[in-house]
Order: sequence, then C-alpha cells, then structure tokens
Amino acid sequence: MGYSKTYTQVLKGVISNIIGSSEQIDALFLSHIHDDHIGGAIKFIKDIQKDCALRNVVSRWIYNPPRKYDVEQTSDNKNGVPCGIVSGDKVYEYIQLHSPLDLCDIIEGMSFSIDGMMVTILSPDESKLNLLREKYSNNRPLCKSETNEVSVEAGNVVDDYATLLNDFNIEYFQEDTSIENASSIAALFEYVGKRILWLSDSVPSVIMHSLSKLGYSEANKLHCDAVLLSHHGSVANNSLALFKMIQCEKYIISADGINRHCLPNKETIARIISASSEQHITLYFNYDDGRLVRMFKPDEEYVKSIIDIHYLHDMEAIDF
Repeated sequence: MGYSKTYTQVLKGVISNIIGSSEQIDALFLSHIHDDHIGGAIKFIKDIQKDCALRNVVSRWIYNPPRKYDVEQTSDNKNGVPCGIVSGDKVYEYIQLHSPLDLCDIIEGMSFSIDGMMVTILSPDESKLNLLREKYSNNRPLCKSETNEVSVEAGNVVDDYATLLNDFNIEYFQEDTSIENASSIAALFEYVGKRILWLSDSVPSVIMHSLSKLGYSEANKLHCDAVLLSHHGSVANNSLALFKMIQCEKYIISADGINRHCLPNKETIARIISASSEQHITLYFNYDDGRLVRMFKPDEEYVKSIIDIHYLHDMEAIDF
C-alpha cells in the first residue's frame, strides 16, 4: 500500500470506487514492514475505524506480522512518519481484533485460490521469517533508539545510469542483506491462462529455491506474462541467475529514480537483457521522471533495437 501518501493520493479513491460499485477486495497482500510497502495500510485502517462502509471491503488480509503479541506503541517523530515496526504492529493488532483467522503464517510452498485466481507463495521461507521475528523479539523493548534503526535498508548513494549496458559485470552478485526484505511475501499469480510473478522486495536465493522445488530451472524456464521486479529494480534483489530461470517479455518497475537509494539500478536492466538472449523486452515504469529517461541516454540507439519503454501515467493499465 505504499507510503501513507500513496494511500491518501491514489488508493483511497480506488477503494472508494470499489465500494461504490458494491465490490470487495478479495485479498490484500501486505508484503513486509518497510514503510514504502505498509505505511498506507495505517491510514487505511484509521479510515476503516471511522467509516463503517469500509469495514468489510477487505475479505482477506495476507500478512506476516513480525511479532504476535501486544507491544508498547511509539512513533518516530521524524517527519511524523511511523517507523516500519510500529506500522507492522498496528496492522497486526487490527487484524488480530477483526480477522484473527487471517493471521496464519504465509510461507513458500503454500498455494491457494482467490476467486478463481491461483496463488503460489514463493517467499519468505521459514528461516527468513524466523530471522525477522528474532530481530523484533518481545525480549527487545521498542524504544526511541530502536525506532531510529529498524526497517532501514542499505542501498546505493549514486546512480549507475552513465554506465553503458554492455559494460556491467553482470555475473557478479551480492544479495540484499535486509532481514525485512528477505521476509517479503512474493507470489506467482495465475488467472485465465495468465501468469504474473510478483516479487515485492524478496531476495533471489529464496525465489530460485522455490522455483526449483516447483520444477523450474534454466533449462525449464517459468513462462510469465509479466514480472514485477523485486525491490524497485535493485541490483541486490534481481540476479542474472534468477532471470535465467524466467521467460518473460514484460517487466514492471515501481521506482522513480529520485529515491534515496537511486533505484532502479541500470545494472538490473543489463541482467534482464543478457538473460533474455537479445529477445525484445518491454519495460513499464510507473513514473514518468527525467532521471529514468536519462538512464538510457548513453545507449539510446542500442536500447531502441531491443527494448520498448513505457512510462505509465496515473491509473494507466497494462494490457497483457
């Protein structure tokens, strides 16, 4: 649900339209406790508590709480934004009170149907979820010093957009070490013959292991109609080895290029190109930003021959 402003500026209107059409959200996936993924849920829950028309709009909550017990609530006063663990606790407490049956752990290997759509969970595995809960154990009281440190992920401080696509060392890979990202819920969605691979902020080692257990490999690729890249296109969450297990022409990247971690990384695109064996691919960015356009300037002619790029506008749909 993005940051709180994502809910206020975009999702609140979408949800209002759903209610106006006498429809429901069949399942709401909250991937993990970083605020750019869960922050909007807090605003949503506050609106639910104030407006009875919203109380049944979500049929099922899909979420792995970092701790399953009551904790003392606090807020990070910086910019008035709750830190990730506090947001996570507030979501847990709401679900615990109103939909307690939705609090079973969601881990790789599970599969279930949502109104005819098959969902196969690929991440997290049990060990990654346990690491999250060890970090936020009830033996560690939540205090101001913790709120300054929790849910903070490491990342680049400068972009790699000046480097040519063919100049990256795409074989080298160092995986994201964020415990929160590794705990992300990621899934394969299948509906009426279409497959969408939704990677949230997951790590490739877990996804590849899950795909291997399902029988997929570099020789027997998973064919998808679209892939939402992990962690906004981060080079630490999208490996060449993972892309070699996937056959896909359409990749969705949720990032604006002006965030503090300079995501998406151009090297991720280089890996997709290499794994696709020069097959023509299409990239969909959900922002139309000058920095994203600048990413491909050094390779302009080369890019035109192998990539279609779409910078999506608000509420613009992708045709599969």
